[in-house]
Amino acid sequence: MKTTGQTTTTKRAFRIEEFAHRNSISRAQVYIELKAGRLNARKVGSATLITTEDEDAWLRALPSMKSTAA
Repeated sequence: MKTTGQTTTTKRAFRIEEFAHRNSISRAQVYIELKAGRLNARKVGSATLITTEDEDAWLRALPSMKSTAA
């Protein structure tokens, strides 16, 4: 979050590298998710951007890990 004077702005889209870092996955895994259609991205010129809304939707759609209680 960035504060400029009295205005607070929150970043709303991330490049592939930032998205991978934020979600603790590799760049290669980001491209796998995009190719599989599980993650949506937008293009602006040569930049590939993933919005916070698409990030949230992707996270919600990930399967839950089942516990293996003994």
